[in-house]
Amino acid sequence: MDNLKILLDKLYITSILCELSYNYYNLINNFIILPTILGSSILTVLNSSEIDTNKTKIINITINGLNTVILALSANYKLIDRINNYKVNKIKATKLQHIIESYLLKNEPITPTILEGLVNEYDNIYEQLVFGFPNHIKYKVVKKYQSTKSLPNSLAFLATSDIVITQV
Repeated sequence: MDNLKILLDKLYITSILCELSYNYYNLINNFIILPTILGSSILTVLNSSEIDTNKTKIINITINGLNTVILALSANYKLIDRINNYKVNKIKATKLQHIIESYLLKNEPITPTILEGLVNEYDNIYEQLVFGFPNHIKYKVVKKYQSTKSLPNSLAFLATSDIVITQV
């Protein structure tokens, strides 16, 4: 049962890391997309107005250029991929947490085969995390949970080093 509780703690922390990372990158994406929406709206109004075509042309080129740069930055940093990856893996971690909780509630002995299967599922979640967690999120989670939960291996070093104290 102790192994299950440790695994449950690690899944809980993983779920929190995924959720916080999802929220962080989603916020950045929303800030990036907002100017493109506003720029497109301004161009729609501008193009239907009776303003001098030379001025309209310059404004169109400028706003379209800015939109292109903004969208290129978003694509280059793979914000949508990050958002989706964190969301999918948070859901997987939560599902695995529920399976483990049901084993704990049954209070039945866990065979090594079952435990190995659960650990393999946990490992699969980390294998499918294509992007690392942002450092500021890792530090925040370690600071909050290092004394109360078993941390995933990816955070264990931070919990035992002085970096956490100086960076948080």
